[in-house]
Amino acid sequence: MLHRLTLGRIPAKPHTTFHDEDGRLLMEQMVTRQGFEGPYSILYYRTPPTDEFEVSPLKLNGFCPFELVKEQPLHRRHIKTQDLKPAGDYLTGRRTLMANRNLQIGLAKPCEPAGRFFSNGDGDELYFVNEGSGYVESVYGLLPFRRHDYVLIPKSTAYRLHLEGDRGTLLVFEGRPWLGIPGEYRNRWGQITDYAPFSHRDFRVPTELLAFDAARHTAPFELVVKQGDELSIHRYQHFPLDVVGWDGVLYPVAFSIHDYQPKTGLVHLPPTIHTTFAGEGFVVCSFVPRKVDYFERGDSKAIPCPYAHSSVDMDEILYYVEGNFTSRRGISSESISLHPQGVTHGPHPGTYERSVGAERTDELAVMCDTYEPLRLTTTASGVEDKDYHLSWVRHESPGEQAWTSK
Repeated sequence: MLHRLTLGRIPAKPHTTFHDEDGRLLMEQMVTRQGFEGPYSILYYRTPPTDEFEVSPLKLNGFCPFELVKEQPLHRRHIKTQDLKPAGDYLTGRRTLMANRNLQIGLAKPCEPAGRFFSNGDGDELYFVNEGSGYVESVYGLLPFRRHDYVLIPKSTAYRLHLEGDRGTLLVFEGRPWLGIPGEYRNRWGQITDYAPFSHRDFRVPTELLAFDAARHTAPFELVVKQGDELSIHRYQHFPLDVVGWDGVLYPVAFSIHDYQPKTGLVHLPPTIHTTFAGEGFVVCSFVPRKVDYFERGDSKAIPCPYAHSSVDMDEILYYVEGNFTSRRGISSESISLHPQGVTHGPHPGTYERSVGAERTDELAVMCDTYEPLRLTTTASGVEDKDYHLSWVRHESPGEQAWTSK
């Protein structure tokens, strides 16, 4: 939910007769959240979006269903998603890496053209585009995106994601039941405040309606729906996204991580100061190039590198995009670190001291903090750096026993 938008033609009042150019009565559809108490959009269809003639189950192993690891000993982890091979399209190549009741985190590295449309009935989706550019083709119209954009897609939106050259790297958050702009960034009228780390102007919206194209949209028209962590294919006689207009506050948006306005203090601020999006029991944060802490009084100086931290109520993951992350060694683009609640985490040896006197950081990363512990899937376990926890340990002698998680 951002602000009210209108695209195409709509009648003067909702729930009244409205006809197309040939005089045919259009079908009004209302998309609502929280029953009829929450935000909504109203769309007008040439063909009622209810003419599906067949429904069949679908399994996309690794995405839906996925398998959690049977044992997950408590220690810091490094998931090397850069080792995952490109596969499928934005949907068929999607793989779930971590999950809890409120959040599923996945990755897609498409290498094929987008096939079926998709609608996620389990929650809102937030893509981070690490590599690639393209556009989202949805019932709300066309939304271009580019590298390092976030793309937020409301729950149950029918869409298809196209990448230029059919290649890209996409990190995906599925927030259950919701994921969006944090409430503290809005005033009581719903407007984004002037002290938020972004403004309404930073969000890009659909630019034009989706027009039926017989070359790209071929019958029977198929829509994959996810609900209850199960997939089904819904087949339609007519193109089910043929909308002449809509208005409301539910629609996909794009936001560049480079438009995030970071906050810096005299001394180190906690990472949640970089919160960008939020959901039920979790936040998504953006680390971008910025000035770092600048306290200096006599011989006392700020330490820009994060201090050791026991976050006893939250798991923390970091998805590394590019740049020199101040507190980590052995991490590269597309790495995901998981620092679970119950285990102290902090900078690698040497990085804390070396950060004193630094004026800027060039890091680019996406962070997620969750109250409920995240469980790894077998896909994530298959590309895990099993010795990551050892990277904090200084071995004093060649004969020292290797650390083990069991």
